[in-house]
Amino acid sequence: MASIINSISFKNFFNYYGDFEDNTYKLEEGINIIVADNGAGKSKFFNAFLWLFYDQILDSDTKQKINIKNAGVKIISDKAKNETAVNDYLTCGVCVEYTSGTRYKYQIIKSFTATRLDENITDENSWQFVMNELEVNRTELVLHKYKPVYDENEKKKIIDKLIMPAFRQYSFLQGEEVDDIIDFSKKESIEKAVENLTDIKKYEQIHKLLEEFKEKAFKDVQKQIKANDSQNERFNNAVEEKEKIEQALEQEQLKLKQFNETLANAEAEKNELDKLYANAEKRKEFDDKLKPLRKRLREKQEEFETFLDRINNRFFDGNFAWIALGFEQEVEKFRELNDEFIEKRYEKKALKNVEENPNEYFHFLPENSPDSVSLQNMIDDEHCYVCNREAKEGTPEYKNLVKLKNRTKDKQSEKPFVKNDLKNFFGDLQINAQPFYNKLDGIKDSIIKTKEKEVELKDSIERLKKRIKSLEDDRNSIMIAGHDQDQSAKDVISSYNGAVRRISSAENKINDIIIPKINQLKKDLKLINEEVKSLNKSNNIPDGYNENYEVLSDLEEAASKAKDKVFDGMINLLEEHANIHFKNLIKNNDLSGGILKFEKNPNGSINFNYLDSKGNSVYGSSEGFQRMKKFSVVMAIISANNAEYNYPLLADAPISAFGEGFTEGFFEAIGDVFPQSIVLVKELYKQEDDMKINELGKRLLKDERVKTMYVNHVPENAEQIELVTTKTKLK
Repeated sequence: MASIINSISFKNFFNYYGDFEDNTYKLEEGINIIVADNGAGKSKFFNAFLWLFYDQILDSDTKQKINIKNAGVKIISDKAKNETAVNDYLTCGVCVEYTSGTRYKYQIIKSFTATRLDENITDENSWQFVMNELEVNRTELVLHKYKPVYDENEKKKIIDKLIMPAFRQYSFLQGEEVDDIIDFSKKESIEKAVENLTDIKKYEQIHKLLEEFKEKAFKDVQKQIKANDSQNERFNNAVEEKEKIEQALEQEQLKLKQFNETLANAEAEKNELDKLYANAEKRKEFDDKLKPLRKRLREKQEEFETFLDRINNRFFDGNFAWIALGFEQEVEKFRELNDEFIEKRYEKKALKNVEENPNEYFHFLPENSPDSVSLQNMIDDEHCYVCNREAKEGTPEYKNLVKLKNRTKDKQSEKPFVKNDLKNFFGDLQINAQPFYNKLDGIKDSIIKTKEKEVELKDSIERLKKRIKSLEDDRNSIMIAGHDQDQSAKDVISSYNGAVRRISSAENKINDIIIPKINQLKKDLKLINEEVKSLNKSNNIPDGYNENYEVLSDLEEAASKAKDKVFDGMINLLEEHANIHFKNLIKNNDLSGGILKFEKNPNGSINFNYLDSKGNSVYGSSEGFQRMKKFSVVMAIISANNAEYNYPLLADAPISAFGEGFTEGFFEAIGDVFPQSIVLVKELYKQEDDMKINELGKRLLKDERVKTMYVNHVPENAEQIELVTTKTKLK
C-alpha cells in the first residue's frame, strides 16, 4: 500500500517561527500545492525532508548540501534566536506524520536543542548545539494513540518505508535536479533504473554462475580426454586452437572494455561541456543584452553629470537667467532710478555749460542762421547786414560774427561736469541685464523643466540599473559550480571538439574493428567447440562429462540471451511509457512534441534521441521541453514497473522552466503516476491578487485532483530577525 504524508510541521525551522502547531501543513492523497514567492519558505519546506532522509540541508548561500550538524545556526529561526536570552535555550525541529497501508500511522520527529552563550545570534560560537534523539512513534489507525518505537533498526525501516532509498531519486527532487536523475550517456545510470524495475540482477548472477560452471565442466572434460588419450593429436590441436581463440577473445573484450571506458569518459566530458557550452551561450545572450544596457547607463550617467555641471551656469547664462528670479520688481525700481539719474545728470550738465559759455546758450538767432555764406560776406565787408551797422575788424561786433560762423567747430570734447559720471556704468549695466530681465517671465518654467529633466535622468539611470541587476542575477544563476567561470569560449569549443573526436574515434574502433572481430572470434569459438564436442564423443570417457559440458554451454548461452532480452525489453517498455507521459505533459502547449527514441549502444549505454514525425533529430528545444523529456522518463521508470508505485512525489520548483501549458500538463500527469504529490511552486504566485495566486492557480484550485493548496506569506520589508512565514489554506 502507498505511503501518504498526512502532515508536516516545523518548530523554529528557518523562518517557520514558533511551535509545531503554529506551522502545520495538513496534506492528503492526491495533489498538494504550496505556493510561495521567493524567500517565503519553499526551499526550507523541502529542506525538512532532506534532514529527514539524509541529515542534510541545502545551503541557499553556497547551493551545496551540508550536514545538519554544521548548519545549526543557519537553520534556527532568526526571530527565535533573537528572542532567546543568553544562557537560555530553544528547540528546532521537523515532524512528519504518514500512513502506510490501512493499519498503521507513523510520526517522525527530528530536532536539536540550542543554548545561547553570547550576544551575536549569527555566530556559531554563540550557540551550543545538542542533537536530540530521533523520535519515531507508531499507532494503529483505529486507536489514534502513538506509542514510541525504541529499536534503531525499526526506526530506520519506518523512515525508509516513507520513500525507499532506491526510489528517492525519482520521487524526491528539486528544480534542475530532474535533469540529472538519469543520465543515458552512462551505462550504470540506465542499468540502475532497469535494476530497480526488473529482476535483471538475478539474471546477471545466474549468467555469471553458469559461465563459471561451463568453464569448470570443460576443464573436467579436458582432463578426462588427456587422461584417456594423451596421444590424440587432433584433439590437442583443437583444444590448443580453442584456447588461442579464447585468449584472443579475452584480449578483444578487454580492448572493448577499455574503449567503452574511453567512450564513456568522452561522452561524460561532452555532456559536461554541453552544459557548460549551453550555459556559456546563455551567458553570452545575457552579455549581449547587458553590453548595450551598460553603455546606455554610462551615457546616461555622463549626461547626468554634465547636466549637473551645467546647472550652475544657468544662473548666469542669458538663455536661462535664473539669477534674475525674484528680481521682477527691481527692474522697475532700476528704471525709475535711472530715469531720475539721467534727468539730474542733464540738469547738472546744462548748468555747467551755461556757467562756462552763457553766450552759446543765450542768443536770439535761430540755429544755423544766418547761414555760413552770409556770415562770411559780413565778415569780409566788415558790416552786419542783420542790424545794418559796421563791424570793423578787431571790434566786438566783428568777433561775434566770426564766432557765429565757427560755432559748430567749437563743440570740442566736453569737460567733466561731475566728479564721478556713472552714465556709462548704468548704461552698461542695463545693456548687460537686458537678456536677464527679458527672460523673467520664463524662469520658473525653465526651473520646473530642469527639475523634470533631472528626475527623468535619475529614473532612466535607476531603471537601467534595475534592468542590469536583474539580467546579472539571471546570468549568475546559470553559472555551473565546479567550472572555471572565466573559461573562454575558445577553450570550451576546443575541449568540446576534442571530446567529440574521441567519441567518434572510440565508436569507430568499437563498431568497425573490435565488435566485428569479437563476433568473428565467437563464431570461430563456436566452431571449435563443435569440433571439440565431436572429438569428445570419439574418446573413451564417461558420457556424463560431455553431457554436463553441453548442457551448461546451452544454459550459459540461454542465460546471456535472457539477460539481454530482459534489458532490451525494459528499454522498449521505458520508451513506450516515456512517450505516453511526454504527450500528456506537453498536450496543453502550442507546439507539437516529437517522439522520444531510445537506442542501445554497443557499450550498453542508451542514446536518448528526440525525433520529429519524419524521424529527424530535433535540436534547440526550450529548457521546458528538455526538462519535460527527462521528467517523462522519470515517470516512465515508475509507471513501467508492474507493481503499483507506493511513494509520494516531493518536488521543489520542478516547473521553474515551464510555461503555462507545460505547468497544466505537469499537474495533470503527476496525478496518474504518483499516489500523492507535494509540489512547491512560485509560478502560481501573484502579489496583486487578493488570493495571492494567478489565473492558472485559480483553475488548479478548482481541479478535483488538487486536494490542498496553501499560500505562504512573509511580512513586507521585514528585517531578518522579524521574518516569519505564515500560510493561508485555500483548499
